[in-house]
Amino acid sequence: MKKIIIFSIFTILIIFSLQQAVLAEIKEKEERKIPSKLIKLLPTENKLKEITHRTIWEYVDKQSTLDEEIGIETMTALLRDISRVYDPIVNKYKVSTIQIEIIKYEDKYEFGYYWDKVSNSSIEKIFNNAYLVGSPNDDIDCMFNYSKEGAMTICKTDEYIIQSIIFDKYEEHFTYNKLKIGTEKLELNQNEMTTRVVEEILKNIEKYGNIKNNYELYKILKPNIEIKENSGKKITGISDSIEDKNKSLGLEKNKKYGIQNFSCIKDEFGLITISGQFNNNQIKKDKISLEILFLDYEQNIIFKNTANLLEIKEFETKRFLGNTKIGKSFATCTIKVLS
Repeated sequence: MKKIIIFSIFTILIIFSLQQAVLAEIKEKEERKIPSKLIKLLPTENKLKEITHRTIWEYVDKQSTLDEEIGIETMTALLRDISRVYDPIVNKYKVSTIQIEIIKYEDKYEFGYYWDKVSNSSIEKIFNNAYLVGSPNDDIDCMFNYSKEGAMTICKTDEYIIQSIIFDKYEEHFTYNKLKIGTEKLELNQNEMTTRVVEEILKNIEKYGNIKNNYELYKILKPNIEIKENSGKKITGISDSIEDKNKSLGLEKNKKYGIQNFSCIKDEFGLITISGQFNNNQIKKDKISLEILFLDYEQNIIFKNTANLLEIKEFETKRFLGNTKIGKSFATCTIKVLS
């Protein structure tokens, strides 16, 4: 009898434990079904209609994920051009789409690790190689780039990364890659959709923070290469005398040696402008050989080039600027000192 009682108690405990486990699992599934608050930041279809002045774009997918351990939440959405029909027989017409991603993060270092896992290029490199860059305000940095397939706009804040990518192979919504006459550059206007989508998301973020801004990204973004050239101009005067004094002492306070401010930017004509500088240390060098590698989206080398810097004095900064043209499209480029 005693054994029967003990066995019954043991059985009840097991059933209770299983019930708790099942309830916990149900609760966990219910929690995962809770929609992300980031969905409120997406532009509504009415707003998209207002931007395009007619019904063109429609959401065909929205998904969200949350990694509580590292404090990163993502919202992805896909828009499709419903005014067009894909022809599956001759595969002639590909319907334009827009991919939207909103990433909310709490720690910039955790976000850095996360981005390295999901992207082949760092945020810094993406901004460095952008065609246009600009800041709507002190807390937001934005960039724009384009190719023969479409375009991309990214804005980053202390809490969010917002990116919008359009696949518009036949340039039905904006002329991105058609050759211009003479030296005319690609200029954005209010019809460029990636900047308009990101702009609306930024306004929604600020609206929830009781901030109201009416900025227009296509007016704010400026050519990256011009900004770099202007920032690279040196102001002579007192700073020069301080620098000369430091050199006479054999010191370069807070100066980073080696390759700095390196960039490679491709224009609409396919010409790649390579620029940067080499900061020498206290040892004079007769020659420095540089190797520049161009990588595709899989990080494979598709082209490489070399350049030499001659007769570099102690603590000298030697800038380099050159142009090249390659047949293949590239994702990023890197540079290293060979000797």
